[in-house]
Amino acid sequence: MLAIPAAVRERLSCAFTVLFGRHGEITRLAEERAQSRQSVYRVAEGVVGDLDDGEARARIAALEQRNAELQARLAESEQRLQKATEISADKKAEFASTAQAEGVSLPVARRLLAVLAGKQTPSVSALGRRTAAAAQRASELLAVLDAQARPRVQQAAGDEIFLDGGPCS
Repeated sequence: MLAIPAAVRERLSCAFTVLFGRHGEITRLAEERAQSRQSVYRVAEGVVGDLDDGEARARIAALEQRNAELQARLAESEQRLQKATEISADKKAEFASTAQAEGVSLPVARRLLAVLAGKQTPSVSALGRRTAAAAQRASELLAVLDAQARPRVQQAAGDEIFLDGGPCS
């Protein structure tokens, strides 16, 4: 077993008593050694200082700096996210349907959508299927709305009153 010199044992016992001792133990130790309590605290502080590694402090400082940088990046990302709009599959279908309703062809609509969606842009045929599905849902909805509105219509085609019923020339 390794023999620990008496001076080292005394220093370690001061540090242990200061750091982990119960109430009154520092006073008891100081009285046993005929020293002041303050000197016990100074010895303990010296032991802690000897054990304190400058390399570890430098590493902690570097990690704290890195943490601060990451916190700043996170805050910036959260601010950007608040301004972002998710381009979901439904939003892409809405874009394509609106484009077609405005008279824009699907290939042109896809090129415009690619500016925002990048590699997540659906193919022209996928956009076509989505607009066809949206049209089908709209047709079903229009049938319900027509059934509700038809009894309330007073005049459906005012121009028919003034024409003789023949084709317009």
